[in-house]
Amino acid sequence: NLLMAAIEDPDRPNEDQAAQAVSAEVDGLIEVIQKSQADWLVVSNEVGLGLVPPNPLGRLYRDLLGLTNQRLAAQADQVIWMVAGIPVPIHPFRS
Repeated sequence: NLLMAAIEDPDRPNEDQAAQAVSAEVDGLIEVIQKSQADWLVVSNEVGLGLVPPNPLGRLYRDLLGLTNQRLAAQADQVIWMVAGIPVPIHPFRS
């Protein structure tokens, strides 16, 4: 929904405009998580392991979701990748 609201033409999405909108939303989420005393569990899709989407909007979604997942993983104490229902621990990177 955020991506669709940030672009005018799905056939020719403005990648910079969409990236700025998504980045701002992720910034806000990270800020809330850092200020919170609660334990957070973030669940996301992994869409970068399959075929390359045939259209520009699909490729943009894949790329922005991948960047979002990287940013959230970098902030996490623990990252688990689920493969066929099997948890695979991933050690988060720190920059």
